[in-house]
Amino acid sequence: MVGGDRAGVTADDFTLREIERDAAKIAREAGELLRWHFERALNVQYKDERQSDPVTNADYACQRLLEEEISRRFPEHGILGEEDNAAERERVDGQPAPDFVWVLDPLDGTRNFLSGLPLYASSIGVLYRGAPVVAAVFLPWPSDEGGIVMHARRGGGTRINGVSLPALNATAPDGNRLVTLPGGFGGMFSVRKDLRRKAGELRMTGSIAYELAMVAKGVTQYTITTAPFIWDAAGGSLLVKEAGGIVLQGGERKLLGRLPAGMNWRPLESFVPSWSSGATTMKELREWRAPLLLGSPNVARYVAGNLRGKARVRQRIRRFIRR
Repeated sequence: MVGGDRAGVTADDFTLREIERDAAKIAREAGELLRWHFERALNVQYKDERQSDPVTNADYACQRLLEEEISRRFPEHGILGEEDNAAERERVDGQPAPDFVWVLDPLDGTRNFLSGLPLYASSIGVLYRGAPVVAAVFLPWPSDEGGIVMHARRGGGTRINGVSLPALNATAPDGNRLVTLPGGFGGMFSVRKDLRRKAGELRMTGSIAYELAMVAKGVTQYTITTAPFIWDAAGGSLLVKEAGGIVLQGGERKLLGRLPAGMNWRPLESFVPSWSSGATTMKELREWRAPLLLGSPNVARYVAGNLRGKARVRQRIRRFIRR
């Protein structure tokens, strides 16, 4: 869905406060809808022939709710959702993207959700000219309300239900603390000896948006995700940054002699660094995909410096970038 920007609208703090307030309210409504669907009978379809990528009526219902609430409050903003149907993608992808675009993952962790495992998230990330400026992510969590909303705006810190989080300030990885890594991590990366001794206790949740939020909350000390889509990362990446962390985007490094390719990690400031208002399309946003490493700055940089991509990672990354 694409709207038209109002003349003179900018990402000043007053505007971002308004967007953050409404994004947090909308994320709470999405969470309540998902809680209602949880452990009820679901209609399940699959996006792929291998039936490895499920989508349910809860995914679609949640995206409709998000789109309706956003369009009502901010009709001039664009909306890009994971569950956009083929007709919607064809209609909007070639159009210029508005300066403000809401990127939605209505239900990240669908397989967990339909299996009755309460590890999932509903993620909202608001971009201004390609850069994340507002985030609101609902997570099921022990609380009087049955869940929490983590929210942030650029320069305003990260909060849970309005309460500020302490800054991420770890200076080095701790072998006794939790980390989240993708299932194929061992096949894609080799870990230098210095990091092996203190890499951390491994967990996998099945939801990228959930794992990014756990870094921002300080539950895990860092996370690596090898091929997220923009809707997986748009909200959680800002939560981590505004909690005092850093988001590193991986790319290929050329071969040095006979050494295998490493990863060239650089700070992620924008999903479209070459943004041009009136020219950058929604398709350019939708096609973003890259490895990410998130954590406190010292921890993330230490981990990045002690990873090397195995030879076959080059082909995988090339395929992801092409797609």
